[in-house]
Parts: sequence; C-alpha cells; structure tokens
Amino acid sequence: MNYNQFLEEVRAAVQERLGSDYEIRIQKITKNNGIVLDGLIIGKASKNIAPTIYLNSYYMHFTHGMSLQEILEDIISAYKENNDVVFGDIRELLDFTNLQDNVAFKLIQREKNKELLKDIPYFEFLDLAVVFYLILDEHRGGQMTALIHNSHMEPWGVEKEELYRLAMRNTPILLPSEIKTMKEIMCDILKGHLEELEMEEMVDDLLDFDSQKPPLYVLSNRKQINGAGCILYDGCLKDFADSQNSDIVILPSSLHETILVPDDENLDYGELQKMVGQINESEVPKEDVLSDRIYKYSRHDCSISLIE
Repeated sequence: MNYNQFLEEVRAAVQERLGSDYEIRIQKITKNNGIVLDGLIIGKASKNIAPTIYLNSYYMHFTHGMSLQEILEDIISAYKENNDVVFGDIRELLDFTNLQDNVAFKLIQREKNKELLKDIPYFEFLDLAVVFYLILDEHRGGQMTALIHNSHMEPWGVEKEELYRLAMRNTPILLPSEIKTMKEIMCDILKGHLEELEMEEMVDDLLDFDSQKPPLYVLSNRKQINGAGCILYDGCLKDFADSQNSDIVILPSSLHETILVPDDENLDYGELQKMVGQINESEVPKEDVLSDRIYKYSRHDCSISLIE
C-alpha cells in the first residue's frame, strides 16, 4: 500500500468508526521550518474546533509492521483524550478584549520560515523571529493554540507592538520558566526504573561525568512547549548568570528548550556549534529545530548575541 492509499484507508476507517455526525478529511498543513504534514482533521457539527492528528509518522509505523487496526485504535484513543477541549463561543475570537490575556510568544528560525513570516506579525531577534500565538485551552494532551496571522490584526484593531507587549507580559505567567541540570533531567527520566544510587551512577556514566567540566543546564518552561522563548523572559538569564558568576553560552537544542553553559576560557565555541548542528541533523525532528547557531549572554550589558 503506497502512502496516498494509506491516507485514504485511514480516513475511511475513522469515518466509519465515528459515524455520519463527523466530517473526516485529510489536509496538508505547513508546520515550523516549512515542513508539510498530512493532518487527519476530525470535525463534528456540535463543536467549534476540529482536532488534527498527523499521519506521516503512522505510515512509517505501518511500513514497519504496525497494523491498520492498531493505528485506528491509536488515533481514536488520541482523539478521545483531546476531545475535552472546548472553546465556548467562536465569536469570542473576534473580540480582542477577550484574548489579551491569552497572547503568548515563541521563537522560530527566520531563514527556514520565510514564507510563513510573510503572513504573520513578527519581530527579528538575531537569526530568529519572535512570533505570536493564542493559548486557548489547556487539556490532558497539551494545549489548544492558534498562531496569530496578519489577517487577524485589522479586525482586532491591534498593532504588532501591542502583541509584543502583551506576549512579554503573559508568557512568563502562562508558561513559567524552569532551569534544571542535565543530570536532574536524566534522573527524572529514569526515576521509578532504577534504585537511586544505581540511577546516579548510570547518569554520571552517560554524561561522561567530570567535575572539571562546566555543568550543563536545561532551560524550558514547565509545560516544555516552546520553551526556547524563556531566554527572553525578563530577568531569567540575568538571574542565572549572576548565580553562576559568569556569562552564559546558549545552545538552541530545539524550539522547546535551550542548554545553558556557564562560560569560561576553556569552552571551544567551534566544537559547541558543531555539536548543535550534528544534533539538529540526527536527533531533533525537523519541525522542532530552532537554529544551528549558538549565542552568548553577557552579564556586562545583559545582551544576547550570536557567537561567530
């Protein structure tokens, strides 16, 4: 079964399973970095929203032996898990006064999103762009969000400077920042699977632990969604740099987090940038890549700059 046949088989199976009260369709959706995915959109007349489930990865699982029935069950389960999302009256989206507290920002790469940036308000930041979206609801599967487009601005009667002001106020409140050591992150992943001492020894081995090396810290938000934007939170990097008594090198590991490294004369910037590029190429989903560049936060003037 080729990919297009697979898409139609899945669409028809979901339609049969959910019944005539639902409209099930396939739609190509452009994601971050220009990645185009095939979304299964599940619409119901009585609801204002239609969840989208992306099918590209399911085809890969299908070619590796996952059955259509197993895929169908997984899709239905994902739909039911997110079916508690409700955004009351759709007319509320037309009145910006109802939305001001929901405006947030995230960082994306400028070069790979040139076409998208033609249609949305943004501000340049180094090789990145600050873009804006609405957080409309929280639910078990994550968040319901909507990217803000230029076409929204005139009906709302708002300029992008106002979006920036609101987003810088709201985002740290809606998505508070959190900094953990790499060791803490890995221990959190392994917690419950190993005894504490065994876990710590394994993590030290995995990190090639050396007390002479600067520790690695992971900065994200508590939801771990679009957490790279935390580098712009007021005081976030300043407080951390002050606690380390050091400038900070920022490695953009994905849209969702950055790695912070206290700077010293022993850091090899070239090797760090090479490492980020290699990880982006081999480990990070293409739609989640933020940048192959690395940055530096200076305590002297509280600025972030590209490391050349």
